[in-house]
Amino acid sequence: MNELVITCAAGTEPALEEELRELDLAPTGKGRGVRRVAGGLHALYRVAMEARVASRALMPLTTFRADDPDALYEAARALPWEAHLDPEHAFVVDCVTSARRRQDHTRFLAQRTKDAIVDRIRDRRGARPSVDKRRPDLRVHVRWAREVTISLDPFGPLHRRGYRPQGAAAPLRESLAAAILRLAGWRPGEPLVDPMCGSGTFLAEAAGRVRDVAPGLSRRLGGWKGHEGAAWSALVRDARDRKDAAALRPLQLHGRDADPEAVAMAREALLRAGFPDLPVQVQALEDQAAPEGPPGHVLVNPPYGERLGARGELVFLYARLGDVLKRRFPGWTAHVLAGEPDLLKHVGLRADAKRTLFNGPLEARLATYRIHARAPESAPEEGPGWRKASEESQAFANRVKKNRTRLGRWAKRHGIHVWRVYDADIPEFNVAVDLYEGVGVVVQEYARPKKVDPMVADRRLRDVMLRVPELLDVDEKDVHLRVRAKQGAGQYGKRADEGERHEVIEAGLRFGVNLTDYLDTGLFADQRELRARAAEAAGERGGEEGGGARFLNLFAYTCSASVHAAARGASTTSVDLSRTYLDWGEESFRRNGLDPAAHAFVRADVERFLADVGSARWDVIYLNPPSFSRSKAMEGDFVVARDHGPLIEAAMKALAPGGVLFFSTHARGFRLDDALERRFDVRDIGREVVPRDFQRSPFRAYALRARP
Repeated sequence: MNELVITCAAGTEPALEEELRELDLAPTGKGRGVRRVAGGLHALYRVAMEARVASRALMPLTTFRADDPDALYEAARALPWEAHLDPEHAFVVDCVTSARRRQDHTRFLAQRTKDAIVDRIRDRRGARPSVDKRRPDLRVHVRWAREVTISLDPFGPLHRRGYRPQGAAAPLRESLAAAILRLAGWRPGEPLVDPMCGSGTFLAEAAGRVRDVAPGLSRRLGGWKGHEGAAWSALVRDARDRKDAAALRPLQLHGRDADPEAVAMAREALLRAGFPDLPVQVQALEDQAAPEGPPGHVLVNPPYGERLGARGELVFLYARLGDVLKRRFPGWTAHVLAGEPDLLKHVGLRADAKRTLFNGPLEARLATYRIHARAPESAPEEGPGWRKASEESQAFANRVKKNRTRLGRWAKRHGIHVWRVYDADIPEFNVAVDLYEGVGVVVQEYARPKKVDPMVADRRLRDVMLRVPELLDVDEKDVHLRVRAKQGAGQYGKRADEGERHEVIEAGLRFGVNLTDYLDTGLFADQRELRARAAEAAGERGGEEGGGARFLNLFAYTCSASVHAAARGASTTSVDLSRTYLDWGEESFRRNGLDPAAHAFVRADVERFLADVGSARWDVIYLNPPSFSRSKAMEGDFVVARDHGPLIEAAMKALAPGGVLFFSTHARGFRLDDALERRFDVRDIGREVVPRDFQRSPFRAYALRARP
């Protein structure tokens, strides 16, 4: 075993080669994601202890040609496995295939190799070793290509440093982060800022280099018979001595993220890595600036679309990133790792270099930008950055101005403080714009038509985001982007954890809205008139009976309809599966001087609740189910177009004599079940309760009563 095969992420080979030379291991062979070096066990130990960029350090046993799994079995069985494993040891086989042979099943190839090893040791030792995928004593690596190579993998995946908290999202392996630091040209001692630090991988890897913490210091030797404990222990002692000597080196590293959960995760990772003094703070991107002192490097891996929701939000994020870099980091060098390379166009800066990397099978692009130094007065903070909206967007601007004037007078006259200013009035600008007076603006991009070029759609969305602050007299940081997915996507899923609620007023009542953390804000503005209608019915019903009406709010969300009814003297019951939203509803009761203890907030599946109400009856029922819902607490999916009939039937059984049920839905193409119209007195009230500012996005609404 006089040669080692050191692997790395494709595209990071120069960083690996630089690192190996620092370890006095000159590469003797090259390949995509591979460097070969001369050396035996001691060279292996140096790589396992010191290499940050390496993914694996393999010791090849044999290379041969094999046309089928049986040939692989025979070649593997011929190897002296009894020299590497005893029957009481455990092992596992990892198999990778080349592009040429990707059609071959890696699990079956690994199984055949495992069979060969087990059979060989059983024949020679009378017993067989076990397989342990989680904590094997030895890993065996098979590369199935034109030529097959079987190798020992004594240390397994080298990217596992042991500091990443359990459950942390891991979009970026530690070894890839270390490679990017080298490729970026950052050197220990230079300032480094990660403005979207996530779980802190870049920071931990950089701190490890500053304070000379060997990445393999926490590794333990397994049960491979070839290990030399004394040699490894000597390396451990040396690494600990160097770590202790460098423990007080200052860290000019700065981690920031808008998500408090990400910051908490990063702090835990840095604590586990031994760097509790590295500062990480909650800070929105638009509020960030370069720290005092000489310029350094900004290194950022923006969140992927899955975390944010859709491409439109990423476009805006990359544009904001470019704004912040140009305005706030003059003289610095920025490096942006993009999981979707074409998003780099929206940074708005000319890249000085681009490099293609692979994060596992996923292609990514690392772009480097040298930010020009400038005089402080040459780049004002006001406005949406140096970008200018396209001429095409003037039509959008004109329509928003017209709507703001026309609808603004109407909203002021009726005391409406949350209203829709624009609703895809011009097809090319396929967004809705909702104004929360005194709080901010929410821009919702509807699902993009497939026929529209993505880059054109990106440009139009960018134009909207550039125009809206000036058109509606709000700060750009108070404009929040949402993307409406196709029906079936999660409606209330959490997107962030900033937790800030602002107060708005509807019909004299106070409600808390959150414009950042969820797809919806906590108040469905389009249902304001339906809420008022239901509350009015509750008030009239209570007057007739000489007491407060009983009001049932199903799929209550944040209980805004219940607040309206309670303000009319009703006794309310709010039912929802989310404890978070019910707590939000109780807060709204307190905002309006209403005692939540005098009302019921029930965390339950609505269908189960209705099945168990017994003799309880309500005078007014407010039923606004989601178009689609899936939850662990539910039995199967709920699709309103399919399931509304039985749901309404069950709700009507809970309706008191003379009572009314208000049912509404946003489902496209909805048609009420004919059987309901035959059985109950049904009145379509959609035209009466869809507000003026939502005429372009109407919903269906019905009032149902029992027939005499």
